[in-house]
Amino acid sequence: MVAFLVAAWQFWPSSGGASGARPTHSRTTSSPRPSSPTPAQVGPDSPIKHVIFLVKENHSFDNYFGKYPGADGATVGKTLQCDNHLAPGPTVPLTPAPYVYPHDLGHAFDPGLISIDGGKMDGFNCVTLGNDLTGYTQFDRSTLPVYWSLADRFVLADHFFTSMFGPTFPEHLYTVAAQSYGIVDNKSTSNHQGSYCDDPTEYTKRFPIERLSPDDIHTIMDLEDHRDDDPANLYKIAQYWVDTRTCVDIPTLPDKLEKAGITWKYYAEPNIWMNALQAIRHIRFGPLWSKVQPPDTILKDLQNDTLPAVSWLIPPDGSPNEHPGAGVNICDGMNWSVQYLNAIFQSDAWRSTAVVMVWDDFGGFYDHVKPPHYDIMGLGPRTPALIMSPYTRAGDNPDGGSIDSTVYEFSSVLKFIEDLHGLKPLTERDAQASPLAGAFDFSQPPRLEVPKLKPLDCSGT
Repeated sequence: MVAFLVAAWQFWPSSGGASGARPTHSRTTSSPRPSSPTPAQVGPDSPIKHVIFLVKENHSFDNYFGKYPGADGATVGKTLQCDNHLAPGPTVPLTPAPYVYPHDLGHAFDPGLISIDGGKMDGFNCVTLGNDLTGYTQFDRSTLPVYWSLADRFVLADHFFTSMFGPTFPEHLYTVAAQSYGIVDNKSTSNHQGSYCDDPTEYTKRFPIERLSPDDIHTIMDLEDHRDDDPANLYKIAQYWVDTRTCVDIPTLPDKLEKAGITWKYYAEPNIWMNALQAIRHIRFGPLWSKVQPPDTILKDLQNDTLPAVSWLIPPDGSPNEHPGAGVNICDGMNWSVQYLNAIFQSDAWRSTAVVMVWDDFGGFYDHVKPPHYDIMGLGPRTPALIMSPYTRAGDNPDGGSIDSTVYEFSSVLKFIEDLHGLKPLTERDAQASPLAGAFDFSQPPRLEVPKLKPLDCSGT
C-alpha cells in the first residue's frame, strides 16, 4: 500500500466506545436517494443461516460496472486542472482497463476528498502524480466476465459506498466494527516483524474522537465540503489528527456474536494490510484469535459442512485481492473468486447462504456519483457490490438478476447480520444503515440455480 496523506471520521459509538464520546451531527449532502424495491423484512425468522462478507481491494463502481446495462454508471469522467485547484479540466472517456495496472493510485483520505471535490466528482486525475488518467479506465463484459455474470444472476448494488474516504486499514475496521476509532491512515511500515498489534513500531493517524466537540465536527465537515476553496483546507483537517498505535480496543461484531453464542470465523492471512482483527488488541491477544484462520480454511469448512453462521473472507495479498499495481493481475483475481464462489455455490450451505462481495475502497478510480456526507469520515466513493443468495430479489435480467439502488455502506452488511440474529447495533452507522433489505425477497421460494463460473485463461494478460 502507498501511504498517501490521508484522514477519516466516523460516527461515535452508540455504546462501548471511547469514554467521553459525544454524538456527531450527521449531514447528508448527496443527491436524493434513488428509488429502490420495497425492503424485505430481515430478522431471526429469515431463511438466511450463513453470511459471508467477502472483501477485495481498490476499485470503484464505474471502473468495474460503469457500462453494465441499467446500472447508474458512466463512460466519461470529469477532470481538474491539477495545477489550478479551482479550474475544471476536460471531460474524458473512460478507456479500456488493463488487467495489470502500471502503478498504484492515490486512494487514501485526502485523495478521496480531492476526487469527490465537494461533490463535483472531478478530481480523480489529481490524486497520484500530476495529471494521471490511469484511474479513468473501466472494464466491460468481455474483460470482467465473472463478475458481470454474477450481476446477471444476483443483485448488483449500484449505490453501495465505501464507509470513509479511504484507505484500506480503517475501511477494514468498518467491516468488523462500523467505525475505525477515528483512524484515518494506513499503518506506517518498518522492518519489524509482524503487523498491527504484533508490531510495536507501527503508528498511524486518527481523529481524537473522545475530545472533538460538536463545533470541531462542524468545522471539519465544512472543510471537507469546501476542499476546493483553498488548498490549505486539507492541512487544516490534518491539524486535528494525533498519532496512535495500530492496535486498538473497540467493540466489534465478532465480540457480539461470541457473546450471543453465534458461530463465526474471520478467514484472513496474518500480517497483511487487510487483517482488521489483528489490530483489535483484545482479539489478537485473547481466545477469539483462534477464530482468525487462513482463507483456504473456508474451503475445508464448506466441504465438511461446518461453515459458521457469519464469515469474513479476506483474500491473500497480491492478485487474489485485485489491488492494482505491483504486478497484480485482475484476471488472476477473478479466478480466485471463481474457486471460492464455486465452492460456496456447490456446498450444502448454499441453500441458506448470503454472500456480500465488495471492494474496500475506490482505489483512485473514477466514479461519477456524489457520496452522502454522513460525518467527517465519509462516505467515500462507490464500491462495486454483488449480493448473492438463493433469496436475492429477481429482476428483469434474462438470468434473473436485478439492480438495487438503495444507499448502502459497509455498515449495512453488519446491520444485516445484526438483524438476522437480533443483535443491537455497534455505532450510529450500523444503527441507521439499511440491512441490505432492497436486495432480498424472502416471500418467494429459493432460486438455487447459479452461474457456471469457469476459470479464465490469464496466460496472455
